[in-house]
Order: sequence, then structure tokens, then C-alpha cells
Amino acid sequence: MRKRTLTVRLVRGLVGTLFIATMAGPAMSHHSFSMYDQAISKDLTGKLTRFILGANHAQLIFELLGPGGDPILENGEPVVWGVETGSAASLARRGITVETFQYGTIITVTLNPLRDGRNFGAMTNTAGGIVKCGMTMPEGGCTEQTGEIFMRN
Repeated sequence: MRKRTLTVRLVRGLVGTLFIATMAGPAMSHHSFSMYDQAISKDLTGKLTRFILGANHAQLIFELLGPGGDPILENGEPVVWGVETGSAASLARRGITVETFQYGTIITVTLNPLRDGRNFGAMTNTAGGIVKCGMTMPEGGCTEQTGEIFMRN
């Protein structure tokens, strides 16, 4: 009887361990970036309207600005873009909080756009990143020379 109880416990432990190991894979996996066209890289400048510090990835939402700092309009409305950045945990390790990017801050981002044409992208893994230029467009535009490089993947 005692030997059978030990065997049952071992089998249950093994089954439980296998179950946990099987479920850990999907839990640890990360979403695919296949929805972004990684063959295209865009540099966009805009005025920040939202900084969403999500559980998985942060997002910066901004209205596009022309070289002189004027809003780019389409049908009388500002053209709005968004970019997905690194994880909230990664940003926190770099000291980036919601106070880092105040609404109205002029930024330039380098992103890979969505394949479906919507105005959203993911920060590129190769170059660029996010340049922060303050509350007014610097002469010459918001570039690495006129602003502060803030994030690079």
C-alpha cells in the first residue's frame, strides 16, 4: 500500500511538472513583428499627444509636423501616428517614466510601419530610435544634432 502511494505521488508530480513546462512556453513567448514591414524604415517628426506605458510595450502617439513645426493636415485634421517601443520594464530600467515625455514634446521616431497601411509602426532595431527635442521645433528640425537621443532598440 505504501509503495503504491509513493508511485501515485511520483506520477502526479511528473504529470504536474510536464503540464507546467508545456504551459510555460506560450507564457514566455513574445508576439511576432511580422505585421510590421521591416524592409521599410520611416523617420517621422511630431508633437506627442499620448504616452501609453502598457504592460507589454509602451506606445507614443503623436501628430505629424512639417519641417517648420507646422502640423501636417489631412482633410483639415492633424495626421496622427503611433509607435510601439520596448517593454515597460525595459523603459523603467532606463529611467523612462510617463514624466519623461510630456504632452506637446517634439519627437522624431524611426519606425517600421504596419504592412496594412495604418499610421502605426514599431521602433526599428537597426538605427534611429526616438529623439526628444523639447516643446518647440528646433531650427533644422528635430534630429540627433538638435535633440536628445532617448531610446534605441
